[in-house]
Amino acid sequence: MIEETTVEATVQRLAYGGEGVTRVDGLVVFVPWTVPGERVRATVVERHPRYARARLEAVLEPAATRIEPRCPVFGSCGGCQLQHLTVAAQREAKAQAVVDAMERIGGHRGLGGLVCEPAASGWGYRKRAVVSWRWTGDELDFGYHHANEPGRIISIGGCPIVSDQIDVQLARLREALELALRDHAVAFDSGVLEGRLALRCLPSGPVQAGLFVDQTDLARHLARALSDNADIETTWGGWRTESSLTLAADAPRLINRFQYRGLDLRIGFDSFIQADLSGAERLYDAVIDAVGPASGKRVIDAYAGIGVVACQLAAAGAVVTAIEAHSGTASDLRANAHSNVATGSLHVLELPADRVQWSRPGPEIVVLNPPRGGCPRRILSGISASPARRLIYVACDPTTLARDVRRLGTGWRLESLRAFDLFPQTAHVETVAVLSRQNR
Repeated sequence: MIEETTVEATVQRLAYGGEGVTRVDGLVVFVPWTVPGERVRATVVERHPRYARARLEAVLEPAATRIEPRCPVFGSCGGCQLQHLTVAAQREAKAQAVVDAMERIGGHRGLGGLVCEPAASGWGYRKRAVVSWRWTGDELDFGYHHANEPGRIISIGGCPIVSDQIDVQLARLREALELALRDHAVAFDSGVLEGRLALRCLPSGPVQAGLFVDQTDLARHLARALSDNADIETTWGGWRTESSLTLAADAPRLINRFQYRGLDLRIGFDSFIQADLSGAERLYDAVIDAVGPASGKRVIDAYAGIGVVACQLAAAGAVVTAIEAHSGTASDLRANAHSNVATGSLHVLELPADRVQWSRPGPEIVVLNPPRGGCPRRILSGISASPARRLIYVACDPTTLARDVRRLGTGWRLESLRAFDLFPQTAHVETVAVLSRQNR
């Protein structure tokens, strides 16, 4: 336990993640739910040698960019961090987060003019969502995790950042899940049961759901009951951590379609696609524009997903090697290559990117779109040892992007940097960095 200290200070800026940053007696203090320029009262609740964290007690002098949040559970729910800022202030904070990371971690200067490109809509944009639920035997918690207590679930009746199609189903799905849990109590031991409900609604189809618990038989049992109770197509699988929602071997993949630049692409429920589809298209556009005229170019697309970029480049005449480790997603990728591009122009490697011999395909251009943790050193070393002259890196975390750019070394020059606001009301920002090889 530490002795809590109440302080008054002026917030100087927002850190990546959305917390306000101030200084008290020379110590950096992070205060959530604050806005740059406003004076606040906060209680320090966590101390470290170089920084501290505080709980906001009161806003003494609000900033002009502070607005009233739309969601009634904002400040408790961990899903959004920036609803109390104007949209313009949100984008400014995200652009600054990218600049700060690239300067502080990546060692690149002169990026102060970066602009975060706006989303098509600040609300109702998410076509995918994952709701957490916990059953205690007689009560269901159904919602998102608490901002300060990750083990606690904040129950919701709706969510203003998910699409209208999903939002109108949330209350119905909660009732259907609770009914399924009560009706099938004999199928599992008494006590606390926790799982996830993944939801998706692509333009070409209705809302689809995936029910995930750590007991596959129970997941199947509940998913079928949920499908009957809510009249929603539902699949099932196992769950242990937030990043491991895995379809069971006997579960349907719930195939859907996604269109982009004339491509008709297959996507299973377990394949990743951006939550904001209009934003996803702008990311793909940025990558394809960075490649330039594709005809005849040799490209490696790592973490290729269902092959949106790989298929587009191959259809434009490039010779593409697409790397995807997830078996379900790789099957979508192969199907999309077969139906959208000429035979032989797109080769699929179903294996982890860090097992690729990067020099073997002889790439001129490499496209990277790794998960939030970025790339292992082995991948970056393999790219640097390959003949590639151009690297296009799509990142969902500016700190890992900056780290990986630094690890590439001085042999690469940062040619351009773009930031995209694909997740309004949250602190997340997508970035596309284009690097070119320095003369060896």
